[in-house]
Amino acid sequence: MRKRNLAVAVTLLPVLLLQGCGTDSGIAAAAPAAHKAARAATGDIGSDDPVLNAYYAYRVALDVMMRSGGSKTEQLRQVMTPKMYQAITAQAKYFRTNKLHNTGLTKVVWAKRTLASNGVLVSACYDTTSARTVNARGRGVLPNTTPTRWLDQMRVVTQDSKWIVDGGTTTPTAC
Repeated sequence: MRKRNLAVAVTLLPVLLLQGCGTDSGIAAAAPAAHKAARAATGDIGSDDPVLNAYYAYRVALDVMMRSGGSKTEQLRQVMTPKMYQAITAQAKYFRTNKLHNTGLTKVVWAKRTLASNGVLVSACYDTTSARTVNARGRGVLPNTTPTRWLDQMRVVTQDSKWIVDGGTTTPTAC
């Protein structure tokens, strides 16, 4: 049970700690399967808004990393700031070390952009029902009571003329 709690904490810790710490074409070039996954992960949600698309690309890149067991991290550089990349690659190392990986994809239920005093925020609800974290034997490592709906409050910034995710908070909720 203690290992499960550790897995939950390590899975969420980098995102929870990054308080202010692109486009999907960069992610598609870095990971060819990512563009196909983007459509699956976001369902029918699509946007002409480059800020929202930066968030969608971030979710896809994170799914690619987690499904690979932490071995695929290069696509993350395209969609997040270096500080956030450092934190997420620590999560990837934990996945590799403990031979964990996710099955399935997260699904963005809804996303919206808001302006805040510290920049542009994307508030998004995502569902992890299909994205189980399992060990090398295929057994789930998270407690059955782990929430499956999460609210992201992610700051999005421009870097080299692209919108990328700069960190924020993730909290369980019934969104």
